Amino acid sequence: MKRIIPILFCCLLALASCQKKNAPLFRGDYSFKTSGSVTMDEINTEDEPASYTVSLPNEIGQLEISDLGNGKDSVLVVMNTMGGEVVITHALCKDNEIFLRDFKKNTLLFTGDSLTLKNDLHVKASGQMYENNTLILNMTYEGEAETNDRTFKIYGDDIRMAAIRN
Repeated sequence: MKRIIPILFCCLLALASCQKKNAPLFRGDYSFKTSGSVTMDEINTEDEPASYTVSLPNEIGQLEISDLGNGKDSVLVVMNTMGGEVVITHALCKDNEIFLRDFKKNTLLFTGDSLTLKNDLHVKASGQMYENNTLILNMTYEGEAETNDRTFKIYGDDIRMAAIRN
């Protein structure tokens, strides 16, 4: 009986040391897919302004989260969208949550449409880690775009990224 207690204590200690906290929990390489929708409100029009809700095309790519090594729970986030741009930002990790610093995207693609962003798209994102393997980010997009002499304000808060650790 005296031997069982130290063995159980060692096993418990080993399991507790495997628990990832903050930045190390998120560090790694992921494959991601992003989908959602945005609302486009027409601005600067003499007619009654039109409002459209459109689905974003699904984006896929690679996500890398690296520890900055500064002793804090800060990480560097690199998103590489297939056939698209690379986005680099910093993030803060707290428990199983991650809060990305606001960043900009310079592309917003719609299949078959010639929509051009007037300015960079502003993105806010935060998310949670599930089962040490799945990162779900909730994102908000804001910006302006134009097509065929029409200008639109773009806003979307129903955009999700699911990233699975490679």
